Amino acid sequence: MNKLYLILAVGLAFISCDDKVVVVQDSSGRLNDILIVIENSDWDGPLGDAVRKEFARPLDGIVREEPMFTLNHVKPSAFEGRLKKSRNYLFLKKSDSSGVSVKKDLYANPQLGVVVRGKDKKDIARVISENADDMIAIFNTGEVARKQYLMDKVALNTDRLKDRFGFEIIVPRAYRFATYNGELDNNFFWLRRDIKEGTMDIMIYEVDRNRIKRSDSTVLDIVKVRDSIGKAKILTDGGPFQTEPAFSPYVNESQIDGKFAFETKGTWEIKDMFVAGPFVNYAIYNKQKDNWLIIEGYVSAPSSKQRDYLFEIEAILKSVHFLEKKKE
Repeated sequence: MNKLYLILAVGLAFISCDDKVVVVQDSSGRLNDILIVIENSDWDGPLGDAVRKEFARPLDGIVREEPMFTLNHVKPSAFEGRLKKSRNYLFLKKSDSSGVSVKKDLYANPQLGVVVRGKDKKDIARVISENADDMIAIFNTGEVARKQYLMDKVALNTDRLKDRFGFEIIVPRAYRFATYNGELDNNFFWLRRDIKEGTMDIMIYEVDRNRIKRSDSTVLDIVKVRDSIGKAKILTDGGPFQTEPAFSPYVNESQIDGKFAFETKGTWEIKDMFVAGPFVNYAIYNKQKDNWLIIEGYVSAPSSKQRDYLFEIEAILKSVHFLEKKKE
């Protein structure tokens, strides 16, 4: 099982020869929904609890707890017709062997199916627990790609970002380039989307390499950078826009378009005001410039659910594609 992630990745491109070839049709289902194929009695028991524990984990940074995925379930005998066209499904089945396999576009297109096999219920639960992170990553990657595909159909012209920073990014036309004190800043870009409950915002800027170090204090470096920018660039009706000091953000090493990046998820606040929300921040090391490109998105919608908003921001940030510098 140590090489499961590689096996899952390969499974996205190939379907085993044992699978029957079918004519694929358009899939259905909301983003971040997974259909769990499991017997009703198992869904209401320990096996269902094992699924919910992993795939309905609370998201990092969201003030009020929300699940990573919305889970619906159906018994195997009912997994037919329209339900079989669900874009994401997790099928649990008893088998002589234990393991995980990935089925891509088997019954519809696009579609991602993950089949978990075990010798009995306890064994299936074990396989889920041991491989949950990899399976979640597979589903999340597919959902981000789907969201980017949909956003690209209604994309905003972001040539000014390409000219200034040398990258392309997919941003829906629902966003606009905002100004600070009525003026555009060529070193700090602020994109905003008005939503019914508030706003969704994206900030893009660069900082010197020595501002963020790969060490035990990385999270503190990132907080100092974003708080200094928030105080200087984001106008509020109260105190400065800053990282919520009571909760340390989650920092992981990641990649954006093949470049090393720190991924930071946490909660922002406006000091001395009862206003807060989630943010996701990527500090991307740009070797050509020997500096950090900071791309961050945050949601201000205190009275509403925020998972889907934050997911859209994540999909936007992960769409960054650096352009090769033309040789002179």
